[in-house]
Amino acid sequence: MPAEAAARGFHSPLSRLDIAGAFGDIGVLFPIAIALISLNHMNPTAVFLAAGLAYILAGAYFRIPMAVQPFKAVAAIALASSLPPSSIASAGLLLGLLLAFLAATNLVTPLARLFSLPIIRGIQLGLGLILLREGIRLAFNSNALLWAGFALPSWALALAGTAFLVAFLPSKRFPAALVLLGGGVLIGALAPHQPPLGAGWGPMPLHLLTPNFPELKKVLVLLALPQFALTFGNSIVATENTAQVLYGPTARRVTARALALSIGLMNVTSSLFLATPTCHGSGGISAHYRFGARSAKSSYVIGGVCLILALFGGAAVGLLSFIPKAFLAVFLGYVGVVHGALVRDIVPKKRALFVAGVVGVVSLRTTNLSMGFLAGFLLEGLFRFFAWRDRTIAKNVDGVSHRELSS
Repeated sequence: MPAEAAARGFHSPLSRLDIAGAFGDIGVLFPIAIALISLNHMNPTAVFLAAGLAYILAGAYFRIPMAVQPFKAVAAIALASSLPPSSIASAGLLLGLLLAFLAATNLVTPLARLFSLPIIRGIQLGLGLILLREGIRLAFNSNALLWAGFALPSWALALAGTAFLVAFLPSKRFPAALVLLGGGVLIGALAPHQPPLGAGWGPMPLHLLTPNFPELKKVLVLLALPQFALTFGNSIVATENTAQVLYGPTARRVTARALALSIGLMNVTSSLFLATPTCHGSGGISAHYRFGARSAKSSYVIGGVCLILALFGGAAVGLLSFIPKAFLAVFLGYVGVVHGALVRDIVPKKRALFVAGVVGVVSLRTTNLSMGFLAGFLLEGLFRFFAWRDRTIAKNVDGVSHRELSS
């Protein structure tokens, strides 16, 4: 079989690990998508159609399992402010145009140089800690599940799910992600008092975005600017590094410029039919990899699932609700641990580890990776200033000593 075809994921059988790895990131994708559809009245057909096409096209180009996630800052602010779909899509349009411009002019390359390895590792650590915290929060704050007359606390389900995950992680015959997902669906489907499947089956009609200046001006400040730094740090620079660390030469197409162009184009396109803005998260790269994904076939699998959910329309949310939130919490927590663990390669370097730790802690405390980046950037600036001062003093002392000896 030609190496090119193997890299693309064609002409080879679909393994259990390909399927398991495909669902590695559902703990991020599905909960945010469900929330935006349910609370902000996003069109489920538009949301899952955009995600499905993005997964498939990104997998075909980058040739590795490429994550597709909703913009987290946009989603959080939109949910908190009850923003309409047009505002959410308008933010995606602005960010898409900006990132496409940076990629087309290659301004993304000098911007990426601002992110040193300690800062990148700190962003990865911060995101990992945030995901772990959100997984724990979801496990303890979700509703109990009624089962055979008993109310099973969500934390108990999460603990059981974690035990299954740990037990099956070494297995290639029974991939841990498939066991966890299958068990969750089975428990949810057999539990009584499940929520209704939704308002009708079948794809919902798509509507086009009609941009207007007042709304664009509003979302520029409210949504686009807070999201930009997070996207650039996590979805471009950290994603490039994470892909290269995990996939090596196979990830040669995953460059900062290519990622910026990919995110830009998919958001410009998806915003036109009022879909949720999306990006390529570095945590998602780790999630797919750790659950077994090794080729673009995993992207095709999860992309195909999203396209099927798009066809279900309003019933898609009800179908996804069969998966207990406690099991999604396990996915989130595990991905957080393995993603944060990427910091281990700089542990022997005390200064680099200190910078990464500060970035991670600030990111966790503020729930804002942009603030973590700013803290790390300033800290590295201080280190460089003091190093320059010490060199200058040492040079002056040496100069004085040399003149004294000469005289």
